[in-house]
Amino acid sequence: MKSRKLLLAATVLAALSQAAHADLAEVGHDIKTTTKSAAHKTGHAAKEAGHATANAARKVGHGIANTARHGYQAVKHAFHHDSDHEHS
Repeated sequence: MKSRKLLLAATVLAALSQAAHADLAEVGHDIKTTTKSAAHKTGHAAKEAGHATANAARKVGHGIANTARHGYQAVKHAFHHDSDHEHS
């Protein structure tokens, strides 16, 4: 009788151990998949943020260049226009 109980207990423990191992393997796989997915999304977000920053910097640079160009042209026009009146 004792040997049957011991055999039954060992069988139950072995079955539970295999089930627990399968559950742990599944949890481990889920963690790996979720982590890879999150890292992938983070990488895309960082890439998009980098592109947005570069585009914004480019627009600011173009705005400054255009403003400087227009300012230069305005000053040039003002001085040439004034010098035309002085010679007349």
